[in-house]
Amino acid sequence: MKKIDLLFRFIANQLKGHKKSRSNSLRFKNYYLSVKDDKRNNFAKVFDYSIWRIFVFFIAFLYLYLKTNKLYLSILLSTVSFIIVHSLAIMGRKHKFEQLKEQKRRYVASQRVYNEIMNKTVDEMREYIREVFAPMGFSKFNFIECDQRYILLNSVYREEEIMLLFNIYKSDFDVELKEVKEFLYLLTDNKIKKGILVTTSDFTNDSYDFVSKLNEKYGLLLVNKEQLLKIIENNGLFPNDEEIDEIIESKISRREKKWDKYKKVALSKNKVKGYVILSIYLAVTAWYTPYTIYYMIVSSIILALAFITFLSNIINKARDGEEKGVDFEELLNDM
Repeated sequence: MKKIDLLFRFIANQLKGHKKSRSNSLRFKNYYLSVKDDKRNNFAKVFDYSIWRIFVFFIAFLYLYLKTNKLYLSILLSTVSFIIVHSLAIMGRKHKFEQLKEQKRRYVASQRVYNEIMNKTVDEMREYIREVFAPMGFSKFNFIECDQRYILLNSVYREEEIMLLFNIYKSDFDVELKEVKEFLYLLTDNKIKKGILVTTSDFTNDSYDFVSKLNEKYGLLLVNKEQLLKIIENNGLFPNDEEIDEIIESKISRREKKWDKYKKVALSKNKVKGYVILSIYLAVTAWYTPYTIYYMIVSSIILALAFITFLSNIINKARDGEEKGVDFEELLNDM
């Protein structure tokens, strides 16, 4: 029995090790390095990554050969230059990768926290506000008014009463100056000298200007979305590494599903005829142009694509035939 228990522990440790190494897998690395503005595919990235190194080598070789007129020495020194440049590039790329990795993982975590906040009920938000502000020294939370869009409360910080207004707004809806002034009036009516106005979006510029010009009689702190997320992160309420890995895994899977959709369109049944016709057209046209070999190569590639598409449809048809339809009555019975 003890041996079986040890075996299960060993398997569990191996699985944990796999989960830890997943964030450093090639799929995850490609996700960290992906940029929205960069529309290149992986082949283009590899090509660009290689071509400038080759360019450096030949420029160095040409310069050294013209200077020394010695072939082997020029090749040797060019190779050394290439290795140095390549090593420096790898170090720079590694540093950039670590920065992108940290930024992407924090962005994923912050988006998860933001979405969770936006989907909390009023009662859940009351409890969440306690979780966020209690570790910083706030106590005696007295909730005055609660709604889906805002939560107003009094609290005590360092033996001083502070009023908090938590606005639950979408990112594209900034808090206007009017709302900041109304909150200030609430402070004066309740004879409270300090207040914190929190929002899940941001404040307009005139709101920031207004608060900066307030006299010393009242203290008003504006906390926008990014500052709020930083507070939540500092209090240890961000998703852990395993949860972030799961979120990224889900994002990668959705990307792969999109690629599968594009692949299905490219390899759809109605494309076969078009590929064959285009291949024949290029093969015939090839004999009437000076680029015969080029046209014939492209024609062969398209014909091969037609054959692949034909086989893919046969395989998918057989696979679809094996899959059973959804029995809705059975699903209802399983509820």
